Amino acid sequence: MTPLADLPNPLFASGRSVLARFGYRHLDDHQSREDWSDMWDLLRGDFAPHAGQEVPAFVDLDDRRQAAARDYMAWRLLADRNLELCERLHVEIFAKGVSTDAVERYAVAREAYEESVEAFGAARVALAALLARANAA
Repeated sequence: MTPLADLPNPLFASGRSVLARFGYRHLDDHQSREDWSDMWDLLRGDFAPHAGQEVPAFVDLDDRRQAAARDYMAWRLLADRNLELCERLHVEIFAKGVSTDAVERYAVAREAYEESVEAFGAARVALAALLARANAA
């Protein structure tokens, strides 16, 4: 069994440091985050500017595009939380030993994480299309 000193898994830790560049921060279960403008400033670089125009700040987006941007960021936040749950369950497997129930809980959490990442990607595609239409107009 891996000693607890070796946990959390370095892959999770290095992944969090990469995600932090895009606004990730640990939140306790009871905390929420709705600093949409600040998060958007970190994430809008993910969208290509069109015809030399900069991707607008969150406050400069119209209501429809703000809603799509919030959806995009909300999926990212959910993916962050799901990743943290995966890490906690991974640590639990190593700390308490492998059991069918623990592995099943981890598998369910991992599937939820993967689904949230896919939804984040779909929200990004939808938002990119809306931003492109705004720039084409």
